[in-house]
Amino acid sequence: MKGAHSHTHSHTNGGKIMIDEIAYASALRQTSPFLKIIISCYGLIVCLVFKICLVSALVLFCMLFAIIAISKMRWHQMIRLLKIPLSFILLGCIMLLIVFTKDAEQSMFVSFPIGDWYIGITGRSLSQFSELFVRCFAAVSCMFFLSTTTPMTELFTALRRMHFPSFLVEIMELVYRYIFVLLEIASQIRNAQECRLGYATLKTSFYSAGQLIANLFIRAYKQAERTYMAMESRGYTGDLKTLQLSYITKPSQIMISIVYILCITVIAVACHIWRIGG
Repeated sequence: MKGAHSHTHSHTNGGKIMIDEIAYASALRQTSPFLKIIISCYGLIVCLVFKICLVSALVLFCMLFAIIAISKMRWHQMIRLLKIPLSFILLGCIMLLIVFTKDAEQSMFVSFPIGDWYIGITGRSLSQFSELFVRCFAAVSCMFFLSTTTPMTELFTALRRMHFPSFLVEIMELVYRYIFVLLEIASQIRNAQECRLGYATLKTSFYSAGQLIANLFIRAYKQAERTYMAMESRGYTGDLKTLQLSYITKPSQIMISIVYILCITVIAVACHIWRIGG
């Protein structure tokens, strides 16, 4: 039981602080968050506006290169972080790949008869699947570049200095903080349940999971009330004050960013014009 307890505790803690640890250890940690916000948001907008697989693939390559080669993030960490979003992207795009029809098409690469229907993959469905998958993956990589090189507290500070509505930034800060609170409470409840063999069988596992969810909501609500009272007792007036940090942005980083934006823009516009002309 002791081994199971320690394993669960370490896994939960690792999930809690892994992305923060990566951001604080990043080689781009001291780079201005404004520059990183511009790069990631620009890549995201390009992927959404220009629905071209080549452009999305280029943005994806640049983001992965920046994450691995420039910010010095390890491969196993990136794979671990990308597993969940890639699973959702794959599940969301897979329906474009599979085609149901009553007529067996010659263009189908693979087809299986099911009664009067045929299920298979066509060249068009494969093209739509690959285009949407690469575009979604590229958009996710832009957000991962920002989150793995910029600690969340510094990102919130940058948003304030960019004159984002203060109440939105405060909501983001409080939500981010309570993610850790919920995870910590859930970890404590689950450890207590495992010590009492709450997950020994399938039946008890379902019952324990239900109890965890119910108790988590109640305890989180009470914890939120205590936290708010503690903040008010320390002079909270509806505005969270944060320290203004100084950053070191190298001229080479600015030049690389400008070249990246210009290259992506030229290639995206050229591909768009070629598609319209074709």
